[in-house]
Amino acid sequence: MIEQEKIKVYKFLEYLYSYYNNTDYIQSDPIRFPHEISGNQEFVAFTAASFAYGNMKAIQGFLYKYFEYAGSNPFQLNTAASNNLYYRFQTKEDVAVYSLLMKNVYEEYGSLFNLFKKADALSVESIHKGIILLRSHIEKITNGLNFLLPVPGKSASKRLYMFLRWMVRKDDIDFGLWEGFNKQSLYMPADTHILRMSANLGIISSSEKGKKAVVKVTNFFKSLNEEDPAKYDFSLTRLGIVSNCQYSRNDICNGCVHKKVCIFH
Repeated sequence: MIEQEKIKVYKFLEYLYSYYNNTDYIQSDPIRFPHEISGNQEFVAFTAASFAYGNMKAIQGFLYKYFEYAGSNPFQLNTAASNNLYYRFQTKEDVAVYSLLMKNVYEEYGSLFNLFKKADALSVESIHKGIILLRSHIEKITNGLNFLLPVPGKSASKRLYMFLRWMVRKDDIDFGLWEGFNKQSLYMPADTHILRMSANLGIISSSEKGKKAVVKVTNFFKSLNEEDPAKYDFSLTRLGIVSNCQYSRNDICNGCVHKKVCIFH
């Protein structure tokens, strides 16, 4: 992409950030839970991000039930299994083990940040060390727990990178609780919206997925904003979720409020 085109993209991203990056739009995102539920914000955020797979209606339905049953204070969690508390790949036993894991980890370390710090995992490049230490506190890792808390490798690790964005960045949407974590090292969480946009801009091919695609996408955003490459994640995904943007010119553009400034139209 030539420099003139990058400038156009940057200006559009800044416009979207000023338009969408406020709490009026959090209802369409799992980040609504650490904003709306009182309790330990870090724990609520990690739980919301970890179970954020599937459609938003199912995610929210499960998480509301989870926090109502288990609680939002990790030091006082209800760790008993419930017949009504399971989610897709996680059985009721998996959910109970997750709660026990969180309770034990908070009792030992005081916070997830302290666990990741203990593991020397305060950058995205070393974050796998924190997940490995976290998983070491589980007696038996089932398929459901392995899916819930995967060790970052060749996959896109979208849920983990999304959680890190919430914890490390600080603005009206993100919380900035993890001081000392390198914000410049954040990867762009690569959901279907980000991948579609990136393919349409020629940053990746339409078939590219996994960590390789994440790194390419992140490097592009670093070329626009080296200090804060994950800044535009929430606003860009709202463009797709709220405005139904396909990140390309089509009939949807005709009724879009962003039509006059959009780089895709």
